[in-house]
Amino acid sequence: MISSLSIKQKLILIMLIPLLIVILLAAKLAFDSYASLENLKKLDKVVVLSTKVGALVHETQKERGMTAGFIGSRGAKFKDELPKQRDEVNKQLANLNIYLKDFDKNLYSADFIKNLDDGLTKLKDLEEIRAKVNAFDIPAPKAIAYYTDTNTLLLNILGNIVKQSNSSNITKELASYMNFLLSKERTGIERAVGTNTFAQDKFTPELKAKFYNLVAEQIAYLDIFSKIASQNIKDFYSKTVVGKAIDEVERMRTVALFSNIDEKFGIDPNYWFSTITDKIELLKEVEDFVANSLLNQIESEKSEANFHLLIFSLLSVFGVAITMILARTIAFTILIDVGSVRAGVEEFFAFINFEKEDIKLIDVNSKDELGNMARIINKNIENTKANIQKDRALIADTIRVANSINKGYLNQEIEASSNNPALNDLKNIINEMLNTLNSNISNILNVLTSYSKLDFRPKLKDNELEGIIKELENDINILRDVITKTLLDNKKIGLTLQDNANILSQNMKHISNSANTQAASLEETAASLEEITSNITNNTQTTAKMSDYGQRVKTSIAIGQDLANKTVKSMDDINSEALAISEAITVIDQIAFQTNILSLNAAVEAATAGEAGKGFAVVAGEVRNLANRSAEAAKRIQELVENAQDKAKDGKQIATEMIEGYAELNENISTTIDLIQNVTTASKEQNSGMVQINSAVNSLDQITQKNAQNANIANDIAQKTLEISKEILDQVNQKTFEGK
Repeated sequence: MISSLSIKQKLILIMLIPLLIVILLAAKLAFDSYASLENLKKLDKVVVLSTKVGALVHETQKERGMTAGFIGSRGAKFKDELPKQRDEVNKQLANLNIYLKDFDKNLYSADFIKNLDDGLTKLKDLEEIRAKVNAFDIPAPKAIAYYTDTNTLLLNILGNIVKQSNSSNITKELASYMNFLLSKERTGIERAVGTNTFAQDKFTPELKAKFYNLVAEQIAYLDIFSKIASQNIKDFYSKTVVGKAIDEVERMRTVALFSNIDEKFGIDPNYWFSTITDKIELLKEVEDFVANSLLNQIESEKSEANFHLLIFSLLSVFGVAITMILARTIAFTILIDVGSVRAGVEEFFAFINFEKEDIKLIDVNSKDELGNMARIINKNIENTKANIQKDRALIADTIRVANSINKGYLNQEIEASSNNPALNDLKNIINEMLNTLNSNISNILNVLTSYSKLDFRPKLKDNELEGIIKELENDINILRDVITKTLLDNKKIGLTLQDNANILSQNMKHISNSANTQAASLEETAASLEEITSNITNNTQTTAKMSDYGQRVKTSIAIGQDLANKTVKSMDDINSEALAISEAITVIDQIAFQTNILSLNAAVEAATAGEAGKGFAVVAGEVRNLANRSAEAAKRIQELVENAQDKAKDGKQIATEMIEGYAELNENISTTIDLIQNVTTASKEQNSGMVQINSAVNSLDQITQKNAQNANIANDIAQKTLEISKEILDQVNQKTFEGK
């Protein structure tokens, strides 16, 4: 792809790459400065937000401590101070909300937005917590925990602010600021816990452990603060956080934590609250100083970033402009010289290609590589011009010789010479070629002259030639061999043809006689085939009638089989009815048995009744006699029914065997019908075959007669072939060749 570009395009490409690099570097520096400036602007806004949050947290810390003392003393302490402090908290919360109206939180990270939203959401429960505190409807630890959780969420915003910074100095300032605020928050929790403890004048186990932890956490956060804070901030802290309030808080801590007592501390909660509040106020001064120092640092870096952005922009514009001017100047100079060299080379090639009669030298006066190249080209142009003139003279002489050869004169030679060794070698080779070609063409012409006189004995001798002349000589020798072989083959063919023509003529006479005899035999065969065909037709009709009778018998068997099936069904019905009668007789027999039992019972009862039962005994005896007779009749009927069932079973067995016989008979008749049909089909096929054979014999008779006619015609052709063979032999004998 690059090779297809012009020099101008390549120069532009070469200059474009560093130009793009300069532009990209300048853009990168400018963008970094701009990004740093934007980051500092965002940091400036969020640090201001942190001061608002810090002020709010400072006041909520006071409210937390007073709330703890108010609950711990059941309203005896801080009853007047707590409402005023709540008003201060409300003022700071209002200031924060006013600032947040113009604050675009979407410019910051998701964690920052979540902590801010969570803190603001937590503050919405503040009035509800206050109402519960007023009604003593919430324990002190829970109330303290609410304020602590709220302050933690708000202070976590500062932890996310550190992540927004791209400046190491500001990051350190933010980290020190955050650790100081965390320490100050632990001091505020300590105020609340101590106020509640001193208001109750005793420690619970949880509060004492928490007191210990709060003191330890303050020390840890302040230690981190002192390690990363700048020296002026540490100096301000050392000068500010000193005095009576600091000493008194430390003394009361010692009493509460290190005097081995858990109650009756002898410390007024109001005094504790006011003293540690004074300490927190001193910490607030340090907080404000750190915040102002952070804002000043941000403003300083913002000014520096603005200055860098301006400088980088100006340097970028200046660098791009200088690069473009130098690139254009250098490229223009190179392109002028390249254009001159190009024009000179075009003149040179136009002269070489015979487009111009003369040539101009290249006009380049520079001392760079292009100037040196132009001077070398000019020197070679002059040498080439002289050589080309000699080459043209040699070419003109070559054209003269070529024109003579084109007219058929091979006895020519090139006489002119050149300074080009290759052209001189070419001249010598062409002259040698012409001599060799002339000699070989003469030999070929002599041989061809002999062939034109029908003498094919001369042959070209082997030599050291190659290429098409060698192929021509080989082809002439091959032609001579082919003609000789053809003449020999023609002579052999003529002799063979003469002998075969005589034999063919004799055979045709025999074939004609045999064809006539064969025709007579075929007529007799045709008559016999007609008689056989008539007999086969009669057999076919007879088998068709037999097949029809077989179908009728098969129909009758099917009817008999159907009747036998109906007989079996009737036998089954009779058997079913007999079974029903047998069941009814069984019922009658059971009734007779029960009647007999009843009559016996009646006779017993009549005998028991005495004279009054005699008439009933007579009746019972008659009933018993009837029952016995019914039982005997039922037994007789049962025997008859069983005999009838046996006969029905025998009849069913006979009918079943009859059905099986009919089925076997039907199968045998079907087999017979199939055999008759096969015979009928075979007879039809024989009839069809005999008709075809009869037709073929008639056709064969006609063909035999035609063959007799063709044999006569072939005999005439054999005679003519004999005459042709004689003519071929006469023509071959007129030529001279080897092996004749």
